[in-house]
Amino acid sequence: MGMDLRQIDVRQFSSDKILKHLDRVNDWLNGKNTPPITVELDMTNICNHRCQECVVNYFRINDRSFLTPRLAKKIILQLAKNKIKGLIFTGGGEPLCNPCTLDMVKLARSKGLDVGFITNGSLLDHKSSSVLLNNCTWLRVSLDAGSPGVFKLTHGLDGNEFNKIIKNIALLVKIKKKIKSLCNVGIGFLTSDYTKPDMMKATLLADRLGVDYLQFRPMQIHNGGKFRYYWADVQDEIVNCLKYSGNKFKVLYSQHKYEMAHDSKFGRYYKKCYGQQFATVISATGKMYICCHTRGYNKYCIGDLKKKSFKYIWNSEERVKAINRIDFRNCIPLCRDNTFNQILWNVKQPREHVNFL
Repeated sequence: MGMDLRQIDVRQFSSDKILKHLDRVNDWLNGKNTPPITVELDMTNICNHRCQECVVNYFRINDRSFLTPRLAKKIILQLAKNKIKGLIFTGGGEPLCNPCTLDMVKLARSKGLDVGFITNGSLLDHKSSSVLLNNCTWLRVSLDAGSPGVFKLTHGLDGNEFNKIIKNIALLVKIKKKIKSLCNVGIGFLTSDYTKPDMMKATLLADRLGVDYLQFRPMQIHNGGKFRYYWADVQDEIVNCLKYSGNKFKVLYSQHKYEMAHDSKFGRYYKKCYGQQFATVISATGKMYICCHTRGYNKYCIGDLKKKSFKYIWNSEERVKAINRIDFRNCIPLCRDNTFNQILWNVKQPREHVNFL
């Protein structure tokens, strides 16, 4: 008998998590300009990998900006003051290419923020691993391969780099066990025709390394408004990989994205982007943008933290104008806000007899 994917718990990566924040959703429904729940922070645009699937290559190639310790500290203190709940250190470039990143991670945690961290894993060592494991809620290594050959295709570097990262992940797991960290450690894997053969290899590798999970997501490239998609049929591979999912190690996949990839409109039946109210991004230049997919687009810049405070920007006319300029033709189909928007659009619509469920 085949495995029924509907019985697999993959909801850790489903956007119905927005409903865990009904207080802010309700305030928004009542016309309040609520602060975002999650903020992505780019510590730098510098990266030591050459990933062709990088979603921000279109501007990072010519932009080697990074946040100074002074500006990064100022931003994090403002985020905490404005009651942001989750802060993700991501890119942009590789966060650990900025030497002050670890101090900023510790600062964010000390101010009560839940911290997530996305890294290519190449710069992990005993010090950085210990800091991250002691301060992060979760940490994900973007590996996108299960072998040196496919790693070369995805990250543009050879087997020496691949093997180095595998050793770094093993070190990360070893330290996690030693210090009894509660940080959830995982490996990210983008699926496409050329990564498909490595899905099982990556699953077995992740299981052997002792990470908490391996996450599959469909690859899609956003290159300066020009999109490329890799809707490879990986259903059979996912079913096989799920057989290794258990209590200690889980195989997860963004089920909603794989399902909507077969929809001609990719699930975009809403008319407005409401997800931008609850998540935003701060780039390595200090500028804020509508969402993680619009980094570097002046059209969708909502303000500059070098010049104005977070609170001012979030309540500014400039942000309102940027929101009004949102054009779905500029948006990647399976964007981060896509399923947020499906939920929020339906919640926002007027309903009759709401007290009769």
